[in-house]
Amino acid sequence: MKKRRKILKALFIALCALGIIWFCMPLLHGGFAEGSIFGVAVCAFGIALAVKYGRMAARGGWRKWLVRAAALCYGLGLCWAGYLTVLIVSYQAAPPPPGRNVIVLGAQVYSAERMGVSLRNRVERAYEYLQENPESKCIVTGGQGGDEPCPESLTARNALIRMGIEPGRVFSEDRSRNTRENLRYAMEEAKAEGIDTDVVVVSQSFHLYRAVRLAESAGFNAAGLSAVTDPIIYPSYYGRELLSLTKWYIEELIFHLG
Repeated sequence: MKKRRKILKALFIALCALGIIWFCMPLLHGGFAEGSIFGVAVCAFGIALAVKYGRMAARGGWRKWLVRAAALCYGLGLCWAGYLTVLIVSYQAAPPPPGRNVIVLGAQVYSAERMGVSLRNRVERAYEYLQENPESKCIVTGGQGGDEPCPESLTARNALIRMGIEPGRVFSEDRSRNTRENLRYAMEEAKAEGIDTDVVVVSQSFHLYRAVRLAESAGFNAAGLSAVTDPIIYPSYYGRELLSLTKWYIEELIFHLG
């Protein structure tokens, strides 16, 4: 029994160590955002818990109950993260329905003609879908952030038109500051322009579940359309998405209870 516990403990520590390495991968692109910090912290805490658990439990008293409570909370947290991961992956795998209108969620821009990697990938995916579905229209979203020279939607619209999409098929909203507002103002634009609200929402794979759910909350009949995600920076985005989804669920719970 003791040997089995030692093996399981070693495997758990090894998995946590691999997790730290995985969440540090964005450093290869020079970034280490909050998603990576969160992931590294969770894995490091898991290692510390595994190393200290037996010693603290053996001391008895409040230390025993404290370490047991910490282990229970940690286990529940991992189960919650696993549940969210299943939801995220399920929306990545679902094929987009044809013939719908398109909503492109905003992301970083550097000028009216230059996009960050995330938005460029979203625009390219939207372009492919619009080419395959010539009757579909597109709403690009995103206002102007404090570190941006122009609205994100302006850069995305310019790019689609430059790629060959007719200007009359591309609409925009330029007031939003986050995903929820992207979709709320997109709905206002759809109503104002008489655009059908059966849509596909374009974002990176890790973000699709929350994006589709927010689109549904805004009144759309929505499905996801997955854009390419750089695998090197995926760990950071994944960690951040776990935090964002948890925050969103808490807000929904409070809202419904209220």
